Amino acid sequence: MSSGGAAGPPVRPSRAERTDAATRRRRIEAIVAVCLVVVGLVFAAVQLRAKLAGAPSSPSPTPTAPGAPSTLLAVSVTGSPNALLGVVGTGGGRPSAGVVLPGGMTVIVPGQGDALTQQVQALPASSMRVAVSNAAGVWAAHYAVMTLDTFSATIDRAGGISVDLPDIFIAEGQASGPGPTHLSGAQVQTLLRQRSDDAAARWAATLQGFLAVPPPVQPGDLADTDDAAVVIAQLSAAAGAQIQVAPTEDVGGSATIAAQPAMDQLIGGLFGTPTPVRALVQNGNGEPGIGETVATDIIPAGFRVVLSQNATTFNHPTTQIVAIGADHQADAQRARQALGVGTVAVTQVPSGLADVTILVGRDFRG
Repeated sequence: MSSGGAAGPPVRPSRAERTDAATRRRRIEAIVAVCLVVVGLVFAAVQLRAKLAGAPSSPSPTPTAPGAPSTLLAVSVTGSPNALLGVVGTGGGRPSAGVVLPGGMTVIVPGQGDALTQQVQALPASSMRVAVSNAAGVWAAHYAVMTLDTFSATIDRAGGISVDLPDIFIAEGQASGPGPTHLSGAQVQTLLRQRSDDAAARWAATLQGFLAVPPPVQPGDLADTDDAAVVIAQLSAAAGAQIQVAPTEDVGGSATIAAQPAMDQLIGGLFGTPTPVRALVQNGNGEPGIGETVATDIIPAGFRVVLSQNATTFNHPTTQIVAIGADHQADAQRARQALGVGTVAVTQVPSGLADVTILVGRDFRG
């Protein structure tokens, strides 16, 4: 007798139906697997192509050195047999400060080779800025050149300055110092023109006195600058700066160079900048002065040119940027971004000199 609405036992699919279902499932799984493989191959090909082209596989921000200050100024006062060069400003949230480069110090002038600091002052102002920035290992965004005459005139306009003299200073038969001494513009001229063993210390003390309060610099006081209004504002902002002399060391009795790592530690402590990456630049396209143009691009990105020279030939079509070791691959990529051209490669062969080598090709035009 029937039970009315009661359901019967489930109907079990036949063997043929079960076989067909299993076959369809395996086909779907196979199709999915093939799709995944194809997608993986396409992604790998894209990554490989980007790597061969020397570009990063993912977008990166515009290259800048972490903590790089934007208020540094390269300063040069001409008209003395002594080098009167320096960099002043603020950075990394630190108080205003400055570093002067002593006379007789050999520095690398990108695109030109070695030069004494006195010779750097004879360069065009823009080249002076690059050389000073490279020596300091930090980019000076602007530059100011004054003659000793206009420098002293500015001091007189301020009513003189107080200079903490490092030694006894004799002018017109009158002895002053050591210690704080009030000097007129004419006395400053005499102080900075005299040859002495502590000429760099005198220059540092004078620059510190000049910046004790915002100096009354006028556009006409500047013999050369990239932007008079900005420079005057930066000099005012640097008021109260403590000025130090760059540490140096003798090399084989034949040259005086910046002492390392003391120099980079001093700059980093004053301006909050990282130790610059060492770059060797080779001119492979034959364009004169290309080393300076490259330096102008890469120093703001955290590099220092440690050697600038010609390549063996000038027929290189593509700029080649080689990281010395995998640890510097990111640095090489940053250099490529700064230059805007080139391919990146890595070598495990140490150079003993640089962290990144840049062979400039015809694709780079500055």
